[in-house]
Amino acid sequence: MADKKRISNRLILSEAKEAESMGDSGKAITLYQQAVKNDPLQEQAWQRLMILHRKQKDYAGELKIINLALKAYETHSREVQQQWLQKNKKAAPLIKSLAKSLGLMNTSGVMIDHNPILDKWNHRKEWVKARLKKKARN
Repeated sequence: MADKKRISNRLILSEAKEAESMGDSGKAITLYQQAVKNDPLQEQAWQRLMILHRKQKDYAGELKIINLALKAYETHSREVQQQWLQKNKKAAPLIKSLAKSLGLMNTSGVMIDHNPILDKWNHRKEWVKARLKKKARN
């Protein structure tokens, strides 16, 4: 079943790319949104959604997409960590202590994921916020 979802997402992504190349941004956005609905960790679809909103100078829409993408990745990371902690109850306190002492844990007790994609999206988020603030002043 996972293979079927992966295949359908590949089809959706190729249709979205085709729509994008034909200049149909609306259809491409809809298809990319469908892809991330099927797989919230679909990095390529998130990236293209951000780019399409940026090209349309829809910074509020882009900020919304960035926040949704970051939330999807953070939720997944938290779930994976919780599963690991449940399976490894003996080692969990030691690992948590080590992560905290190394500064690899945030204030809510979740280990920090130094994913370069998330770093890039967080940087982009700050840029978009600044752009929106500047636009509001004008």
